[in-house]
Amino acid sequence: MGLQTKIMFVTDVHGSEVVFKKALNGSKMFSVNYLIFGGDMFSKDFVLVLKRGNAFLVDDKDVSLEELEENYKTKGVAPLFFEKKDEIDEFINNPHFRKEKILDFVKGQADAWIKIFEEKMNNSNVKVIWNLGNDDPIELDDYLKERGFEISEDKIVELNNDYILVSCGYVNPTPWNTYRELPDSTLYNKIKDKLKKIENPENVIFNFHAPPINTKLDIAIINDKRIHVGSESVRKIIEEYQPLLGLHGHIHESAGTDKIGNTKIVNPGSSYSDGILNYSVILLEKNSKGFGKIFMKKSEVKGISLGRG
Repeated sequence: MGLQTKIMFVTDVHGSEVVFKKALNGSKMFSVNYLIFGGDMFSKDFVLVLKRGNAFLVDDKDVSLEELEENYKTKGVAPLFFEKKDEIDEFINNPHFRKEKILDFVKGQADAWIKIFEEKMNNSNVKVIWNLGNDDPIELDDYLKERGFEISEDKIVELNNDYILVSCGYVNPTPWNTYRELPDSTLYNKIKDKLKKIENPENVIFNFHAPPINTKLDIAIINDKRIHVGSESVRKIIEEYQPLLGLHGHIHESAGTDKIGNTKIVNPGSSYSDGILNYSVILLEKNSKGFGKIFMKKSEVKGISLGRG
């Protein structure tokens, strides 16, 4: 048996604190070397709450703080509080005000999760690699970096000195005009630029939020039809480079594994809105073979498992 590296891959948490904690706990339970987050970490769904005295109103209906907190921690639905109805109207009609209100909230959410991370992963041997996705505001990149949590978007990350991780949280265009979207041709050039210094693709892992098109990983349910919505550029890059492994997300309902050429790819999917953790555990192995002073190292994906809980 060669040198083994175990990875737990989780994506599309979307602000569910319950799922985030399960991921941290799971990485220790499975005794992995690395926990890799694939993007879309923080809340994208918001409920507008009007404070009126000691009451809290959503669409003119009374709600309790306990209900708001439960929906937030389990489903990632973040409550935004307003003192006046005019402020809610401003939030709805003024994109700049809406952006600032959301950004202020997710920065606070990031601070809270950093504390959770530090408490749960203190003295742990698991190395955690963060990346963000198309639903995460771009301003969070620098905000997290200032707090000692560099995301992997613009870095080449070495894993156990055996593998190279290249990350991209951008996706091909969606109907929702999210924070990190690019035309497929531009996305192709962006990824190609990241790969300029890569000399040995067979030891490379792609952590690309967008799944490659026409695979088992990119099938969305739209109007009761199963439609491939993945990225042409991501598929083209995988076909050209043939990396060891592709880690993908973005399409929650399309959990699965597949192959493009010799490259194994996986999307664990997401059930964040139910407080359920979807994950993949991947086992990599590197073997050395040769005679005398001549040795060749070969990497392979020994196993990919999907789970939820």
